[in-house]
Amino acid sequence: MRHHHAVVIDPGHGGADPGNPGRFFSGGLVEKDITLAVARLLRAELTRRGIAALLTRTSDTLIDLADRGASCRAECDLFVSIHVNAMPAGRSVERTSGVETYFLSDAKTEDQERVAKMENDALRFESTPTGGSRGPVDFILKDLQLNEYLRESARLAELVQDKAVAVHPGGDRGVQQAGFMVLTTARRPAILVETGFATNRTDAAFLGSSLGQHKIASAIADGIVAYLLEFERKLVAAPAGGP
Repeated sequence: MRHHHAVVIDPGHGGADPGNPGRFFSGGLVEKDITLAVARLLRAELTRRGIAALLTRTSDTLIDLADRGASCRAECDLFVSIHVNAMPAGRSVERTSGVETYFLSDAKTEDQERVAKMENDALRFESTPTGGSRGPVDFILKDLQLNEYLRESARLAELVQDKAVAVHPGGDRGVQQAGFMVLTTARRPAILVETGFATNRTDAAFLGSSLGQHKIASAIADGIVAYLLEFERKLVAAPAGGP
């Protein structure tokens, strides 16, 4: 690559917030363990490719949602939050599987709202929850007025999703949009990757294995690299003196 790039990687949950309990994970693993393992591997993949990478947490600690995104400022080009999905109790709980990648915008479906609510629930573990009495939608509407990176976030999500689907056993759930608190403070192209379902046996076995974690981390890195290369081509093609 012609330019220096830096990516902030956010392993979801941590500390008092375990995330999804990992119904089918072995050895007592929960979501916060999987996200940290994948994030570390993603950092190694990006570093190997000459891209600087920083983790919002490097151990089992709780970081406020607003602080996670806010760490992507100044020298940061992209923000990528890693998570594991789960279905609520119901007939299709074990049948639902696959990977999906989100960017920040209003949710358009009930399922998108469900996922955002599930991830934003991490606020209850914070000692001083962000935003007082305002709900997540208020944060989104406020931030969308400031978020000039919406289109770039959607493109990053597309490229990461394309690469992740190629290695994932659970199938393609597509690029999605919803109101994730963790994405509102990044002020850079930002995505949240739901790497699979803890409530599905196949997904859980994939994410709980060293091989699966390496595959999904490498795929996400491929998507990030594809985005950065595309971005560099746009810079070269831009007319002199243009925006």
